[in-house]
Amino acid sequence: MIGGIRKRTGTFSVSLLLAGLPALFSSLPTPARAQASGMAGIGGSETMSLHAKVTAIDLATRTVTLVGPRGNSQTLQVGNEVHNLPQVKPGDTVNVLYHASVTYVLSPSKSKLPNNSLTAAATRAAPGQLPAGAFGAKMVQTWTVVDTDLDAHTIRLVEPSGGQIRTENVVTPEGQQSMKMIKSGDTVTAVISEALAIAVEPAS
Repeated sequence: MIGGIRKRTGTFSVSLLLAGLPALFSSLPTPARAQASGMAGIGGSETMSLHAKVTAIDLATRTVTLVGPRGNSQTLQVGNEVHNLPQVKPGDTVNVLYHASVTYVLSPSKSKLPNNSLTAAATRAAPGQLPAGAFGAKMVQTWTVVDTDLDAHTIRLVEPSGGQIRTENVVTPEGQQSMKMIKSGDTVTAVISEALAIAVEPAS
């Protein structure tokens, strides 16, 4: 669910992280999922740091080859939104810092629900500098509880207007205990935040 609001923007192109960088790291954490805590809501978070070396770059085709810390290599296509690609050289390091959090809040019966919303902002390095950029986003979305399975520790949700039913796993003991408060027809609002920073450091 967190991955659903990731945007392919920023300076070294967020697509580097989403489409290619995970292949360089054999065991990336999965996005934060529903973890219940107390009566107030359900939530979770994750922080991830990635580092990869540039081993080759082709400005004509706008491709960059990176090698991860485990030695595995990946060649990536860089979008035209990256204006500073000529500043990147073999030996440079691509650093990525990613943080995401999600909170699920159970709304009281007949309460006014917040409007679904998505806000985002991005910044990038000035022309002539090494590529660097940051992106942040926050999404608010409300679902209706279809049902809960206390034995399987799952909650099934659907948008109030209809659509595909999604299943969320609740894995913590505290969360599984809180599931007893949730029943079919309840509304759950998710507040999802993401922040991503990408920077290229010159070879030492």
